[in-house]
Amino acid sequence: MPFLVVEEKGNSRHYPIRGRQVAIGRAPDNDIMLADEKASRHHCVLTLSPDNTLTLRDLQSRNGTFMRGEKVLERPIEVGENFQIGQARIFVYSEESSAFETHNAMEAISATIAPSAPPVAVGINEALGSLAYACAEDTPKSFLDSAAQFVGRIIPGMRVCIATANKEGAAEARAFFNFISGTPSDELPVFFRATANRLVQGKAKTQVKPRSGDYPPCVFIPLKCGERALGVLYVEREHKDAEINDTQVRLLENASLVAAAMMGAAESRQAENYLDEKLEESQRQLEELRKELEARLDLQTAELTAIRLEAQNRSGPVHKFDYSEIIGNSAGMHEVFRMLDKVTDLPVPVLILGESGTGKELIARALHFNSGRAAKGRFVAENCAALPETLLESELFGYTKGSFTGADRDKEGLFGMANGGTIFLDEIGEISLAMQAKLLRVLEEGEVRPIGAKQSKKVDFRLVAATNKDLAEEVRAGKFRQDLYFRINVVTIKLPPLRERKEDIPILVDHFLKRASDESHMQPPKLDRGVLRALMTYTWPGNVRELENEIKKVVALSDGKKVEPSALSPQLRQVAEEESLSEVSGSLKDVVENIEKRKIVEALDRTKGNKSRAAELLGLSRLGLRKKMERYGINQ
Repeated sequence: MPFLVVEEKGNSRHYPIRGRQVAIGRAPDNDIMLADEKASRHHCVLTLSPDNTLTLRDLQSRNGTFMRGEKVLERPIEVGENFQIGQARIFVYSEESSAFETHNAMEAISATIAPSAPPVAVGINEALGSLAYACAEDTPKSFLDSAAQFVGRIIPGMRVCIATANKEGAAEARAFFNFISGTPSDELPVFFRATANRLVQGKAKTQVKPRSGDYPPCVFIPLKCGERALGVLYVEREHKDAEINDTQVRLLENASLVAAAMMGAAESRQAENYLDEKLEESQRQLEELRKELEARLDLQTAELTAIRLEAQNRSGPVHKFDYSEIIGNSAGMHEVFRMLDKVTDLPVPVLILGESGTGKELIARALHFNSGRAAKGRFVAENCAALPETLLESELFGYTKGSFTGADRDKEGLFGMANGGTIFLDEIGEISLAMQAKLLRVLEEGEVRPIGAKQSKKVDFRLVAATNKDLAEEVRAGKFRQDLYFRINVVTIKLPPLRERKEDIPILVDHFLKRASDESHMQPPKLDRGVLRALMTYTWPGNVRELENEIKKVVALSDGKKVEPSALSPQLRQVAEEESLSEVSGSLKDVVENIEKRKIVEALDRTKGNKSRAAELLGLSRLGLRKKMERYGINQ
């Protein structure tokens, strides 16, 4: 009768195959329950066919089932073979008695099990099969564990431990095989650490210790790679009455060469991982340096542009109308001005597209006040997103007295107020479909009927609409009427966002500084170089409006002489402080220390004084953070 032997955490368990299928996994309902965390709840099954052949099938497990270092999904398995799940190994035997024999590994499988292979070849296959875990996992720890299993299978009845030198140079047990408990370190003899510490120094030789008191005979073998000591191989007999002869010592020394080679491979793998991490870090630093250089180039370009614009103040492009209320000298803004020159006096609707804060209402005002309508009628503006539908209708069309509760008098709507002039509807993409239909009727007929009125009245107005939405996409989505879109989209003017016209930032900053200072009855303060660089490199999602509000804030927080980085908003402050530090006189060491001190203070602020979390954020040990705090006089 075939049966299975499960080796897991130094223990062996025996399971006869009584039915046609054996389920293996971590769940209690399996025929064989594993403790290894890499085993899935239902990991794999062994199926016994009527002709007594076995088939191993993986149940789509998370970490896979391995035979001879290869991941398998389904394949036949013969008596004498084994497979691996995590660190658990499962062997297939033909009769139960063979699992309890303690012959040399080279004789562990009889000729009846593998009649075509000599005992030596089968034994070597078993020992080499222990290396499958290292091949499957490919981690430094898996190399150590596989090396310990390899040595342990060379001579059955042995317990194996591999120790390596830690950072302090002391031997530390890292891998075990065939120990009894879940804490094998506790089973090591009292003299283990002292003996192992001597052998990791590099010049020691093999030490064989005979049976002593309660301790079985054991062997300490230094593991070397060239002249370097990688660790110590410790082997002891399972039974204290057994001996370790010279032949077995020589066999263990030869096996230790394989173990040392595997440890060297583990060390190389660790070094490779370290180099990969350093390479990624170097690439990240190069990317940061590239961005830094780009930011400096942007700053220098802006400064040169400001100088050039000042020198060419009166020799710039000549436009038909006055656009002095709109601050901008970039190529993108001059393109907008040229478009305004062409359409200002045309009696056609204009659609202004642009992100929030780009100055769409300023463009609408320029269209009105530079046109002939400025002398005939008013400029009336309404934000369609600011009012609910019912209130927006009354605001646009007006109402008559008594038309609804609270209507105690007639009120003229915005269309009526804009008669002869211009009406500006901002955020037109936000109005409902029902309101769009009413607006379309006004545009098509040129008439408006106040709420509650029985008759419509003619109105003459020019429509200027604005939105930050893609109205063409809104039409495709069924959220905006196509006929209304065609009505308002006769001429389109697209305003560039501030991030696309950074050369305008210096003159905008100068304009807003003067205006904010005049309102505060003070002299315009000067900007720290770091502040200017921060203003130039920031992307300004809120565009000109956000820039204006930032300048108002820094003027209010300044001392009236100079704007320091501390006055900026958090998203701008760090860039400004780094630029300011780069101008600090002194050695590179001074600059680095200033940055380091600031980073420590920021980390402590973010963690509310929690030093352990701050150290983790900074990539330091808690002791390292405390030393730096003492060095810089930081008390938190």
